[in-house]
Amino acid sequence: MTRPGVPTRGPLPGSGTRAGVQLLRFAVEDGAAALVRHVWVPLWSLPPGEQMVQELLQYPGGNVVVMADEAGFYGVDAGLGTRALTGTGWGVGAMLRPAAAGLLLRHQAADAVRVGAAQLDVGTAIRAERTELGADFTAACARVRALMPAHPEAAGRALTDWVVARCGPLDAEGELANAAADLAEQGAVHTVAELAARVGVGERQLQRICRRRIGLSPKWLLQRRRLQDAAARLGEVDPPALADLATELGYADQAHFTRDFTTVVGRPPGRFAREHRPHS
Repeated sequence: MTRPGVPTRGPLPGSGTRAGVQLLRFAVEDGAAALVRHVWVPLWSLPPGEQMVQELLQYPGGNVVVMADEAGFYGVDAGLGTRALTGTGWGVGAMLRPAAAGLLLRHQAADAVRVGAAQLDVGTAIRAERTELGADFTAACARVRALMPAHPEAAGRALTDWVVARCGPLDAEGELANAAADLAEQGAVHTVAELAARVGVGERQLQRICRRRIGLSPKWLLQRRRLQDAAARLGEVDPPALADLATELGYADQAHFTRDFTTVVGRPPGRFAREHRPHS
């Protein structure tokens, strides 16, 4: 793994930034890159009675997280996610690629979630708020905790190694799920039809792949990238006009952009820009 930090647009600009909180990000080795996007390690020490709340527009895939007193798989929040920190603590998280979550959770889904007589709905498990991962994960957590907080990079490597071993080899459907998420994130396409064509499957097949491997729709992938980009641009010192930004992001008009942004983020883009605009 390497440091400096890995670029990400999940956390909203300025969200939860304050003294006493540090967020490290580490890239993963090439052999893990199809399964893990990056490792993130928050370290915090806040005065008694205070908390830091970070708002997140999460990437598809979910996270495997180890903390001092809790651990598990944490699924994707379709809307605006939040993370609250209090007291003193740390966490080690592996942000998963879409291909990983289904492989990671296939045994849990087999025990708990079925459609019809035999069809596994792993996508439902991926959307779960938190899922236990079994005895082998307990052993991995012990290794991570023994390394924290003094050796965060090594702790992240230990967690990533467990994810890779647990998931096993990447399957063909996982490759398609990764490709769809990558294309959506790059802003290379604006419609589900275009996304399906670029991935090389039909729209119905793409819908099934996304539901099984991400727990959400291809339309959600496209909207999520747009809103992450919108939040980043609105947090700039000199943000673009809303009409121009809507066009840049591929919306038909400003009204559609404003509706999407307000529904997910909880306030309109103009207000968000005023709240998060840095001092020039």
